[in-house]
Amino acid sequence: MPVPPSFRRVLGRPVPLALCASMLAVSAAGAALPTHAAPAVKAALPALTSGGSAIAAPPAAPAAAAARGSGVTALPIPAAAGRHAAASTVAPSDRLTGRLVGYVKRPVVSKFSLVAVTWDSTTSAESESVIAQLRTRTDGTWSSWTELVPDTDGPSAAEDGSVRAGTAPFWVTRATGVEVAVYTSGGKSPTGLEVATISPRSDRGWRAPSASRALTSSKLGPRAGTFPRIPKIVTRAQWGADESLGDGCWDPRYGTRFDAAIVHHTAGSNDYSRRQAASIVRGVLAYHTVSRGWCDIGYNFLIDRYGTVYEGRAGGIRKAVRGAHSGDYNVNTTGISVMGNFDLVGPRRAMKHSLVQLIAWRLGAAYHGAYGKPFIFDGRFSRISGHRDVMQTACPGRHVYSWLPTLRERVSLRLGDYRSKIERAWRKGGAKRGDLGAVRIGERGEDGGRHTTFARGRMYSSSGGVHTLWRGPILTRYVSTGETGGKLGYPTSEQRAVDGGVRVGFEHGTITYDRSTGKTIVKLR
Repeated sequence: MPVPPSFRRVLGRPVPLALCASMLAVSAAGAALPTHAAPAVKAALPALTSGGSAIAAPPAAPAAAAARGSGVTALPIPAAAGRHAAASTVAPSDRLTGRLVGYVKRPVVSKFSLVAVTWDSTTSAESESVIAQLRTRTDGTWSSWTELVPDTDGPSAAEDGSVRAGTAPFWVTRATGVEVAVYTSGGKSPTGLEVATISPRSDRGWRAPSASRALTSSKLGPRAGTFPRIPKIVTRAQWGADESLGDGCWDPRYGTRFDAAIVHHTAGSNDYSRRQAASIVRGVLAYHTVSRGWCDIGYNFLIDRYGTVYEGRAGGIRKAVRGAHSGDYNVNTTGISVMGNFDLVGPRRAMKHSLVQLIAWRLGAAYHGAYGKPFIFDGRFSRISGHRDVMQTACPGRHVYSWLPTLRERVSLRLGDYRSKIERAWRKGGAKRGDLGAVRIGERGEDGGRHTTFARGRMYSSSGGVHTLWRGPILTRYVSTGETGGKLGYPTSEQRAVDGGVRVGFEHGTITYDRSTGKTIVKLR
């Protein structure tokens, strides 16, 4: 019998549809047919007509873009009858079994740089593993075959069950032709099979960051045991996010706090250039929103192989934005995806350095250490976890996953035992079980002082001391005046009772709440 590609076992168990965006995009480059398998394979794989498919002729007209101006084109993948199979060039693997259920070959399509396969998530074959074999055509030459498997990135089913399933997107730099063969374990085809080809919007004006001088040092960057500084992050505006994509969805959703970081990998190319990295991020945004139907890019942050950190999902890099990276485990976690396939190679030093600095900042600003096991959805997980810790997947790739213990150690060393004045005051008041509750937005320094947002108020630290403003009319009015960057400056007193109300003193004035009128009065000095 032929041995067509299909699906894997992970940790000794068959892996169903849930295999991360991070799963293997294993290239079959140059893989020749085993001698013992070749006759059977060739007998089962009829020759194709020149330039076409033995299964179905390509549509007469080119497929329309899935969203106007998005750069995404959806090409239907016709069902494959049992007597048909993919081109004889598809390389089988002794590790994989499965049955061909869909096939398309389009030697000429519009130019694209990113490609993936999608299908209806409500299909009856939902519980089966799906494997796509894919190759692309550039300047008249076909590439070797690459294997794509389904990912589990996305919103939880309870949050949005209408999105499409799909594979991890694969970066091909530039191609003008595509061929795809899709296999499943039981031979049932998912409905709505499509190949998505993506041409990210032009990167005109994008200037790739230069290599960081800090990475030439053996140190951990900023001095260990000091407050963790926010690393340099390329904003959505800087990397060219198309904010019209996903605009029919809800505003960003938030958790109540930040509890853990979940590390992913994109499972794509490992040899992109520094300039191409932002194009990949733009392509992932288009794929997640247009092809998969998500409201935004799934990850909260992405890190390229040069150590550049990119802002992912919109809503505020300091806030507990609910991503779409780990299903039910999206709430109160931050999803960070390292760009590449780390089942194949190890992460570069610059990438590891940036991952340490990013996670140290997110954890340290929220007054968390690198260790501990917070409760997330249905169980307790490490403060720094891999995607495979919370879902059945190989993500973030074996080389990154095996490095996670070192990552925790390095983050712990970076944080040390430093505690800011605000953290000490908060812990003295009972920490998250105290009156202020858990950290909502981590500590930040600006305008000559520092401040942290908690569930039931905010705490400020400046030359005038450490003071708390509780959630209510005075804090609301203070924020509306520009908070620490406004004319009032930092608080210099606690909320104190005055005739008929409550007053707070600031560096340059006061805010008084009058209980009888319900009004807040601002007086500047």
